[in-house]
Amino acid sequence: MAITGNASYIPTMNEFLAHWGQCNTALAPAVLLVRLPDNTTRTLGQFTTSRDTIQARQNAVQADLTTLQLARASLFFKKVQLLSWGNMFTSLLDGYYQNTDFYAARPYAPVVTAGQESFTRPMVDVMNLWESINAGPAPAGVTLPLVLGDGTDRGAFASAVAALQFAYSDERKKAQDLTLARARRDGSDEVAYQTLKAYREAVPGKLTAHPELIATLPRLTPLPGHTPEAVNASAIFQAPNAARVVYGASNDLMLERYELRGTVGDHYDEGDAVVIASHAPGEPREFLTTFGLNQPGAEVALKVFVVLNTGNEAGSAPMLVERLANLELLAA
Repeated sequence: MAITGNASYIPTMNEFLAHWGQCNTALAPAVLLVRLPDNTTRTLGQFTTSRDTIQARQNAVQADLTTLQLARASLFFKKVQLLSWGNMFTSLLDGYYQNTDFYAARPYAPVVTAGQESFTRPMVDVMNLWESINAGPAPAGVTLPLVLGDGTDRGAFASAVAALQFAYSDERKKAQDLTLARARRDGSDEVAYQTLKAYREAVPGKLTAHPELIATLPRLTPLPGHTPEAVNASAIFQAPNAARVVYGASNDLMLERYELRGTVGDHYDEGDAVVIASHAPGEPREFLTTFGLNQPGAEVALKVFVVLNTGNEAGSAPMLVERLANLELLAA
C-alpha cells in the first residue's frame, strides 16, 4: 500500500504497524523509536493510537456528512412546502383579486433551488401581503381571514417561514461542524505522514543486522509504473439498508486487491472517501455494505478501485446509492 489520498491512510498505517512490530521483535529487548522533524518521538504504541485517532476522525467526518445531508434534505422539503403554499396564495389572487392593489402587489415565486435571501424574500412578501388582505375588504367569493384550499392560514404560513430560517441556521452550523471535523482529520493525517516518512528513514540505520526487514519496508508512495485499467462496476440498493456492488475482473498481472471506497452524500469526494472493504483477486466480485445507509433517504457515493502491488491504482466511475424512504419501501 502507499499514501494516495485520505482513503489510503488506514491500510498503509496498518502495514507499517505490522512491520514495526517485526522490527521491535528483532531489536528486543530494545524497541524502535522514531524521531520526527519537530524533535518529538513516536513508539509503536503511540503510532497505534495515531491510527485509531485517524479512524475515529474519518468516522466523524462521515457522521457529519450524514447529519449535513439530512439537514439539507429537511431544508429542501421546507422550501417545497412553502413554495406550494405561495403558489396557492397567488392562485387565489389570480382568481379573486384581479384589478385590485393586492393583485398588483403579488410576489413572484422563486425557484426551489434559490439561495436563502432570494427564496425567503418572496415568502416574507406573501406573509405581509396576506396580513394586509386579512385586514381589507373581502371580494365576492372570499371569506376573511384568508385560508388556502388545504386549510392553511396565515399563522401556519408565518410559522413555516420562521422554521425555514431556523433550518438555514441549522444547516450552516452543521456545515461548519463538518469543516472542523475535516480539519481535525487532516491534521492527524499530516502527523501520521511525517511519522511514516521518519520510520522509513530510521529502519535502515537501526536494522542493519536484519536486511530482510529493510528489504520489506512498506512504501510511502507508489513505485514507478503503469496505472491499471479501471473496472466496470454497478451498485443497487438492497432493502432494508444495504448497497450491493458488483464489478468486473482486472487482467493486470500486478493486481494485488480490489477496494470498495465511499463517502456519504450525493457525490464522490476523493478527499473524504474511506476504504469500506477489500477483496483479494480470487474472491467473488461482489461487495455488500451498509455504509452510510443508516437513515431513510440517505445517499452514498461509491467506487471500486483496482490496486496493484506497486501501489498504483485506478477507480471505477462513481456509483450513487440512495436508501429508500419508508413510504417508498411500502409501495415497492
